[in-house]
Amino acid sequence: MNYELYNIIYFIWINPLAQLFIKGWLFFGISLIAFIVFYQILKSKGKQVFSFLSATIIGSEAIALLFGFTNFFILFYLLVVSGIFLVAANEEKKVDILREYINTNNMNSQKWDYYHLFFGRGEISSIEEVGKLIPSILAIGENNIAYSVKMPNGDYYNQIIPIKNINSYDLYDIKGKQELYYVKIQDLFLPNRRLRTLHKPYLESFCLTISTKDGELISFYEEPDILQKIIIKLDEI
Repeated sequence: MNYELYNIIYFIWINPLAQLFIKGWLFFGISLIAFIVFYQILKSKGKQVFSFLSATIIGSEAIALLFGFTNFFILFYLLVVSGIFLVAANEEKKVDILREYINTNNMNSQKWDYYHLFFGRGEISSIEEVGKLIPSILAIGENNIAYSVKMPNGDYYNQIIPIKNINSYDLYDIKGKQELYYVKIQDLFLPNRRLRTLHKPYLESFCLTISTKDGELISFYEEPDILQKIIIKLDEI
């Protein structure tokens, strides 16, 4: 999907000025679905896209408020959405930093796939260690992988590893203790993910490890389906 189509979808279904034609709860329902779909599509596309969406949502809703074809409920709802997009823009800044680093190494960053993961050095032996991992961006493309992590001093550490320098990569399972959880009344209305694992004596998840020929071992953690996509992508190149 290209950016021209993004713009068409935005101005038809998401732009607050669409309230001229779509009223009340119908606008709320359609725009909410469109926001969710848009967010998923635009993840890892960079900061500018989400900054643009946030600014135009606020600007368009201000016009709608000025001419009186909106209400304060929709105003509050769109301000929340705009805030979410601003947070997303800040997260996508990490992608832009890695893109720039890839470009400075004479590669085309547009041909790479990007993933938001948690990063650690060495092998992760238990779920309890996941809390020590730090957010990172992993990119795959042009027979290379690259990753970017923010260091304690605020600078970003970026590295590109050619596929030919990778010794091995694999998924392995990690386990952790199942803490005692007392079911709350709110779980009847807002289902908690913990409820799916209460019958298990331990928690289980997966990590991706990449070992290089230089002896470096790095680990990435995320949902298993995302890690599986990365494994498939690595297998393809």
